[in-house]
Order: sequence, then C-alpha cells, then structure tokens
Amino acid sequence: MTSTTTSRPAAAPLSVQRLLCENPSPMTLEGTTTYVLAGRDAVAVVDPGPADHPEHVEAILTAVAGRPVAQILVTHRHRDHTGAAPALAERTGAPVRGFDPEQCLPGADGLFPHPLSDHERIDLGGAAVEPVHTPGHTSDSVSLFLPQAQLVAESGDERLGPGPAGPAAMMLTGDTLLGRGTTMLDHPDGTLTDYLASLECLIGYGDALMLPAHGPAQPSLAKTARRYLAHRHERLDQVRALIAEARQGTTTASSPAAPEDPEQLGRMLYGEDSPVPQRVTTRIAAAQLDHLRRLGEI
Repeated sequence: MTSTTTSRPAAAPLSVQRLLCENPSPMTLEGTTTYVLAGRDAVAVVDPGPADHPEHVEAILTAVAGRPVAQILVTHRHRDHTGAAPALAERTGAPVRGFDPEQCLPGADGLFPHPLSDHERIDLGGAAVEPVHTPGHTSDSVSLFLPQAQLVAESGDERLGPGPAGPAAMMLTGDTLLGRGTTMLDHPDGTLTDYLASLECLIGYGDALMLPAHGPAQPSLAKTARRYLAHRHERLDQVRALIAEARQGTTTASSPAAPEDPEQLGRMLYGEDSPVPQRVTTRIAAAQLDHLRRLGEI
C-alpha cells in the first residue's frame, strides 16, 4: 500500500510598500514613513502617521487597494505615528494595536484588541510579522521583524532609500533607529539603560534590512545599531569627563559648571546654538545622568 502526503506551498514573502507622509521637520526628518504589509489574504498598516494629513490616509487606502486590513500597528505612542490611526480604523474596520494598551482601539466588531506582546507571531496569510519590544526612545517602543519580505515597486521617492532586489529579512525600527542622525530618548518614559539593551538586541538580528519610520532605509540593521551603541557610549564618556572636571574644580569655558543639571549638561554637550531644541537636549542629558546613577557612578 502506498501513501501520499500533501504539503502546503511555501508562504510567499510578505510584500512591503513604503508611503512617506509630507510632514518633514527637524524631528521627523523627511517625514513619517508608513508601511503597508501584505500577505496572501490580509494586510497590516504600520504607523499611519499624524492626524492632520488626510491626503496621507487616502494614499494608504490607495495602497491597500480594497484588500482587508487585519490590523493597524503602531511602533510607539508619539502622535506623528498614531494620530491618523482612529481615522484609518474607521475607514477600514481594523483594530489598532500597540505595546501600550492605551494605544489600542477597537475595530468594526467593537472589541478592544490585545496589546502587542514581545515575540508574538502575527500571521498575514502565512507570512509572519514578529513584534520585538525595544524600549528606550519610549517605554512602549517596538520594532517589527519580517523574516522574509519583499519591497514592492514604489513611486521612485529617493528619500526612502534603496532596498534589496529580492526577498530578505527586514526590521521596521520605528524611532528606535533612524535612517539618518540619532534618535532622542523621551526621558523619563524612555531610559538610556533600556535603550542600550535594545540596541544590543537589534544587533542580534544581523544584516536584516533596516526600515525606519524616519529617514532612508539602511542595508544592515546590526551595523547601524553598533554605530548607535558606540555613539551613546562616547556621549557617556563625555558626560563622565565633564562631571569629573566639575568635581575636581577644573571647569573651563566649555564646561562652566553644574554638569549634573540636565539643562546645563545638554547645553554643554550640544552647544548653545544647537539646531536640536533645548527640551530635547535636556531630556537626552537627563537620560544620561539617570543611566550613570543606575550604574552607581554618580
């Protein structure tokens, strides 16, 4: 007697389409990038953008092209990512999910969805999306790992950066890693201690294509995360040196006094004429001081 087995066809790579919202600023760089992830029979939309750009919501719906939207995912709580989520949920009937329960909204069934959990599997017609909790920028920040995905043809917007020609592993990093420059830490909600651990975590995903919410794609997630990690440790060494100078009474014109005050430390690190807003440099400095306190160094 013979038997036959029927195997399921291999799941096709998740298709990934990038849509850039026209909300450029010093904080959002070129704008917020929304991602439309499409499996065999379901779609997820990641970071639908700010509330005051209805044309961007229309662009998302055009990209969805009538396919059912299973979920709207947000990488963290900031309004340039979540503001359009209620409007998109109303138009599609899809629930909104984030790591923070406060970011979750019901879909057409009226039921509140579960918050995203670390390393859960989101199935989009056989193609997987895996949330990875990467706190630091905010406490609720997540990245989204796509084990096998394919960028679809786009409108030629060079601001988004190039991608691989064929299927590849990809990581949507939200604001944890940016396509250019470095990210702010929204202290005290986001901590440097958490952020350094998140960078180490992302390094473990190797050369996955890095797809940020702001700025162009980067070819190697691990390479970018290592660069960010080195930068943060360089800044910490700079803070240590400033504190040591102050304690030894050797302050100079560039380090006048009170380096353990976040506002003053922010000015010392970034300069009086920094293009970065003072509220941001103060939060970054506060996160650095908090980390050194956690280490017992100050």
